[in-house]
Amino acid sequence: MTAPTEPRGGGQLKWWGNRYSVRVRFADGQRKWIALPEGISHKDALKRASELAAAAKKETSPEPVRALANPGETFAEWSERWYRFRTDARIETVCDDRSRMKNHVLPVIGPLSMNAITAGHIEDIRDALDDKIRAEQLSWKTAQHVWSIVRTAFRDARNAKRRDLRVRRDDPTIGIAPPELGDDKAKQYVYPTEFLQLVSCEDVPLRWRRIVTLSIYLVVRAAELDALTWDAVDLGHGTVHIHRSKRRYGGEFKPTKTGETRRFAFEPTLRPLLEVLREESGGKGSVLGAARMPNKFELANGLRTYLAVAGVTRAELFTNDATRKWITFHDLRATGITWMAIRGDDPLKIKGRAGHTSLATTEGYIREAEQVRAGFGHVFPALPPALLRRRDDVAAAAE
Repeated sequence: MTAPTEPRGGGQLKWWGNRYSVRVRFADGQRKWIALPEGISHKDALKRASELAAAAKKETSPEPVRALANPGETFAEWSERWYRFRTDARIETVCDDRSRMKNHVLPVIGPLSMNAITAGHIEDIRDALDDKIRAEQLSWKTAQHVWSIVRTAFRDARNAKRRDLRVRRDDPTIGIAPPELGDDKAKQYVYPTEFLQLVSCEDVPLRWRRIVTLSIYLVVRAAELDALTWDAVDLGHGTVHIHRSKRRYGGEFKPTKTGETRRFAFEPTLRPLLEVLREESGGKGSVLGAARMPNKFELANGLRTYLAVAGVTRAELFTNDATRKWITFHDLRATGITWMAIRGDDPLKIKGRAGHTSLATTEGYIREAEQVRAGFGHVFPALPPALLRRRDDVAAAAE
C-alpha cells in the first residue's frame, strides 16, 4: 500500500495492492473511500479522482442501512445502548466516558430525543464546557476528552458498525468549533539524587521501590510493566521486549498503546535488580513476581506519598496550578526519557525505546534536557544495596 497522493481538484488517491481508491468529501461533510476499476493507469486514476471529488461536493454521502429509530428514545437511553456496544468492543475508556457524559453532556441533552438534537444543542454543550474552563471548574484537556466522546457518539449514531445504533441521518457535530484550548502544563521528572533517596528509604515498601525503578530504567508505561513477563527478558543478551500491556479493567493482555512493539538493551545498572527478581520468581511469570501492580487510582497518590516519606519534598513535584502539574506515576516514564536525553542519547534511539510515534514528541524531551543538563546529576545510577535485598530477607528482618 502506497502513501496517498492529492490529485488536482481534490480527492485523496491511494494504491491498495490491486487497485486505486479515492477518498472524497461529500457535501454533508462525510468522507468515504471509493474503489476505482482494476487496471486503471495512474494518470487515469488521478483524473478520475478529481472528477469524483468535484462531483461529491454537490452530493450527500451514500445513506447507510439504519435501524428504525424509536421516536421517543432519548440521548441518555441511546447512550446506554452505545456503552454496551463499546464494552463488547473492549474499548477501555467506557467507564471514564460514562462519567464524562453524566457530568457534562447529559445535563444538557440527556432528556432530548435523539432525532431532535440539533447543531444548536451541540453548541450548548461546547459553551457549557467553555464556561467551566473559564470558571476553573474543568481543565481544558478534560473538556477536549468530553468533546471527543460527544463527536464519537454522534458519528456512531449516524454510521455505527452495529445497525441498531444508527438512528440519525446526519451528524450535528460536523462544523461545530470545539471548546477552548489551553496551554500544556510542564512535565515533571525526578532527579537522580531524588530517585536514590526514594529507593534507598526502607520506610517505603520494597514493592513500590522496585516498581519505581523498573518504570524509570525501562521507560515503560504502567500497563506495560504490569504485563512484562520473564519470557520477554533476555538476561544473557541484556535485552527486554515490550510487546504488550494489560487492560485497565479485567487484567487481560492487549497490544501496547501505539500498537507497536519495541526491543532494546536495558540499562546495565538495572541488571542486579533483574537478577534478584528472577531468582525470587524462578524466572517464570510476571517480572514483578508476587508484587501486585497498584491500580490506576493508587499510582499517583502512592508515588507522591512515598516521595514525601523518603524526604523528597521539592515543591514542584507537589504543585498543581494553572501552569504546573504535580508528579504522576506516568512521569516516571518521562523521567527515564529525560535521563536518556540528558545523557545525550541519539534521538532515534530515544524515540524507539520510548515507543513514540512522532519524533516531535521525543524532541520535546531533548529541548528540556538542553536547558537543565548542567548540574543535573549522573543518570541511571547504580542501584543501592537496600533495593537489591531479596523479599524474604526483608520480611525476615522486619520480624
